Amino acid sequence: MPSFMKRRTGLLLGAALLATPWAALAQNYPSRTVKLVVPYPPGSTPDALARIVAEGLTKRINHPVVIDNKAGAGGMIGAKAVSEAPADGNTLLMFTPAWSAAKVFIKKPLVSVPDGLEPVTMVAEGSIAFTAAGALPAKSFNEMVAYAKANPGKVNFGTTGLGDSLLYAHLIQREKGIKFEAIQYKGSAEYITAMMANDVQVAFTPQYSMLPYVKDGKLKILAVTGDKRSKIFPDVPTFGELGLPRVRNNWFSLFAPRGTSPELVEKLNADLTAVIKSPEISKRIQDIYFDPVGSSAEQLRNRIQTEILEWTSLAKQVGIEPQ
Repeated sequence: MPSFMKRRTGLLLGAALLATPWAALAQNYPSRTVKLVVPYPPGSTPDALARIVAEGLTKRINHPVVIDNKAGAGGMIGAKAVSEAPADGNTLLMFTPAWSAAKVFIKKPLVSVPDGLEPVTMVAEGSIAFTAAGALPAKSFNEMVAYAKANPGKVNFGTTGLGDSLLYAHLIQREKGIKFEAIQYKGSAEYITAMMANDVQVAFTPQYSMLPYVKDGKLKILAVTGDKRSKIFPDVPTFGELGLPRVRNNWFSLFAPRGTSPELVEKLNADLTAVIKSPEISKRIQDIYFDPVGSSAEQLRNRIQTEILEWTSLAKQVGIEPQ
């Protein structure tokens, strides 16, 4: 055999050997029970969406998918656990824009943002509500602003920590000339309970679970994100109508551990987008008033990079320095 043919054959064989472990890993996925980590408590919106996806994925891959709630540090405890897990596709993370916001708020986050996790797909996106305690003497967003101006230190803001909702709270304060006292909780369920007790006066919440409390007068919706008014609360203005268009919708996405191969990410994306876009799962996501997405991994990566750039600029405008 001519020498150049030997060299070519050797190169091809070497490339095949290098590719084999990753290809085999993707082909053999899943190799055990799949763990879907939710970095917030049970009952939170990410938890609800994760459980819907887990049921669909279990059927598709014919393998159990279990939920593991690891709350704390604004979601970063769960993110760290997934980042350090084996990059074999058997551990996934359901996260929110808190991932992008961590780059803005924290100098040295528990997990490097954004390269500490591998984006897989965006599950859903949708409007969230700016909610107030029923006891707050304000029937509208503008009345809340007037009350906060007249009563400094009397309006507490419920948050899960250094994330997008806290950034938006800073924006509201700056644009409207008011001051909130931020109180941190592990999840939205905790601060919703605190709002009903009037320990917290305002917070961002999911829309779908607020209706019974609004009907009972325990809570009230003052504003919603998005380009259109809410189907549940059609009389409530959007933030755009209130002169705050940069307060935007929330998203919920799935990530894999750092170092997960492109082949395996592609396999995960194919399975997960098929689940998200299936009629059954799409309807269940829509039933809690979110829009199913099922993006590519690259689309999610670009969204995160765009948010980091936009929010870094916004943080400077409102005087936030990474801690």
